[in-house]
Amino acid sequence: MEKTAGSPEKKLQILQAATNLIKTKGLQALSFEAVSTEAGLSRQLVRYYYSDLDMLIVALCDHLGNGYREILVAGIVEVSQVQRLGFFLDFFFDLADDHPMPDNLEVYDSLLAYAVGSDTLKNRLCDQYKTLGQVIVHELAIAHPELDGHACEELSYLFVSMMHAHWSYVASLGYARAHSRLTRNAIDRLIASYVNDASRVPVIERPWSRDA
Repeated sequence: MEKTAGSPEKKLQILQAATNLIKTKGLQALSFEAVSTEAGLSRQLVRYYYSDLDMLIVALCDHLGNGYREILVAGIVEVSQVQRLGFFLDFFFDLADDHPMPDNLEVYDSLLAYAVGSDTLKNRLCDQYKTLGQVIVHELAIAHPELDGHACEELSYLFVSMMHAHWSYVASLGYARAHSRLTRNAIDRLIASYVNDASRVPVIERPWSRDA
């Protein structure tokens, strides 16, 4: 079990080592031996804080998520309420001036692969993405009060899906980062299509629902 006591600096050192290891060598290289070597710590100390790889990976997921939140919070205070949606969308396609995304996108992509065999990580990632979706719902409602709640839910799900797929292509497969503008512009056009659609007929009953 992950230890709550101990040195926060050592935990951060371990998580940064795991991040660098996955980023440079891929998820298949992740092991306690490799992490301890990358961190410059003993294998026993790494296992003191994280007794199995699942615990380490879930802690890494939280660590990465916190990094994104800190940058977002710093950017939000600089923009007006009506401009926040644009900032959020720009940020997640690495187009926000002075607020670049962390350079670890391929690591997040690897976490999705690991989640196939880890319910704990799967649930944590789902919570993170749904929280992001809820933020986008809120910002859509402020920027476009003409949209109903269900339309905002659908758009939030589509945005998160497109954002993740985009970075899988760019960060993991090596497509040019210039595609960020392509996908970012597509999001604006998608939002405009919802604004211009008067039908308001839900496509599915519950966006963001999960299979039982």
